Amino acid sequence: MKNYFLISIITLTTILCGCRLLNPSLGGQNVEASVISTGSEQLAYIYNPAATTIHPRVFVRKTNKEDIDLYVIINDSELLFSKANAQNQSTAKVRIFYKLMESYENVATLDTAVKILSFHKSDTPKTYAVKLKLKTVEPEKFVVQTTVTDLIRGKMSLSFTPVDKSDSLCGDNFAVSKIENSQPLSDNFLKVGEAARIDYQHSKFSGLYKMYFPPDSLIPLSPYASDPALKDTICFKEADSLGRSLILGAQREGYFYLTADTLSRNGLVIPCFSENYPNITRLDKLAEPLAYLTSKEEFDCIRYSEHKKLAIDDFWLSCTNDTRRAKELLKIFYTRAVFANMYFSDYRDGVLTDRGMIYVVLGPPKILALTSNSEVWTYKDSRSGDKVKFVFMKRSNAMYKQKYVLMRNTEFKPYWDAAVASWRKGSIYTW
Repeated sequence: MKNYFLISIITLTTILCGCRLLNPSLGGQNVEASVISTGSEQLAYIYNPAATTIHPRVFVRKTNKEDIDLYVIINDSELLFSKANAQNQSTAKVRIFYKLMESYENVATLDTAVKILSFHKSDTPKTYAVKLKLKTVEPEKFVVQTTVTDLIRGKMSLSFTPVDKSDSLCGDNFAVSKIENSQPLSDNFLKVGEAARIDYQHSKFSGLYKMYFPPDSLIPLSPYASDPALKDTICFKEADSLGRSLILGAQREGYFYLTADTLSRNGLVIPCFSENYPNITRLDKLAEPLAYLTSKEEFDCIRYSEHKKLAIDDFWLSCTNDTRRAKELLKIFYTRAVFANMYFSDYRDGVLTDRGMIYVVLGPPKILALTSNSEVWTYKDSRSGDKVKFVFMKRSNAMYKQKYVLMRNTEFKPYWDAAVASWRKGSIYTW
């Protein structure tokens, strides 16, 4: 009888038990003047979970061209609390700084603002939705650079949010909130069993149209395969207007597409993931990223096995012939997969996106460059000095406005094969 060694995957999500809305006034003296280059090693830490302990969700909501709010969702369980204050009360301090830039390529400052907030420790974890009113600026398109800093721990998070004031149909024009308290969702997705209220905030259209799609579990092609053709399958037929507001319930996995104009390609996508997402605990989800390390025949044997857990165990044991080492290998691999879900989810699991595939096998990039149309990940060998660049182009389709697609190239084959071989020989691969 074979022994199972597969243990429960490390849980990286935190329990969210309530959400408070703060609407601070802007101002203050300590406006940050420094600008982090949009193509540097400094930016690479955005996708490096070891670099920070704070992972706020940052997004914008538009009512019209002049009325734009920046939201920062902060989970207090990620903050460090201290009693080093006059009240001897456990308190965390957070600084939120934003800079409006003309574009990723032109970082000229259009406006800046800073706010320092204090949070008192509560008996149960909470999330706080901080709303900042953005100043009206002349360009129709601009980028919001947001830095959120835990002042006591000294850790920070950096994010970039593009804004198009002229687009009245994209997701920025929809308010997605919790049913029980009308506060913004802490995540950009729903879990099965959850529900949200959707409000179309722009005044241009009067009704919403909704469609549901089943989960997309297609495995990405290898980095050196031919570029895949993007699907564009949204087609509304005899859709009825549901009014400017509706309640959306996630009764099963998949995703909803909502729009205020069926003739447009723009709308809002609400993914519906499993109850434990972004954690990976189900056997079918544990099997999926193994496609990156196996042949098609091997993967099919695992994916369609009647004893899937045993098949997964056997794969990892075959890489090491040592149970202890196999557990270590498995832990790192699936921890990367969980972070891929956190960083790269669109209408499908983050681990099943092109960026998720590269992240799981190669680890975080050494250098990250952001442009208006792409992300460029650079991996650098510290010993040989060799560099490999993966370019992910931003492609718009009816499913998702910012889908990132890897520009595949046959030159990637030796590097990819070496990474896969490393995992299969029992070595955790890090460039």
